[in-house]
Amino acid sequence: MADENIAARFARTIRSLLVPPPVVPSFDENVDPEIRRVEWAIARLPKRTREVFLMHRFDDLRYDRIAHRLGITEKAVEREIVRTLRAIRKAREDHAREHSK
Repeated sequence: MADENIAARFARTIRSLLVPPPVVPSFDENVDPEIRRVEWAIARLPKRTREVFLMHRFDDLRYDRIAHRLGITEKAVEREIVRTLRAIRKAREDHAREHSK
């Protein structure tokens, strides 16, 4: 009986470590329009470009690690990051231009 309780507790612990609890995104209705525009610009990027950017900025991976994971060169990673930063800059400039009128 005691062994069953230990085994059950162990199984629950392992399961909770392997399967994270569901994350419910919070949708804030009052998101800054500039942030929304930047998110939109990132979402419109090609899949690999977006993936490289997210791995670098949010997973904090270096170019060499990203290149290794995706099977591309570090130079290709650098180009994808530059492409993303240009898209973000353009989105911010468009937002500023629209709101300066």
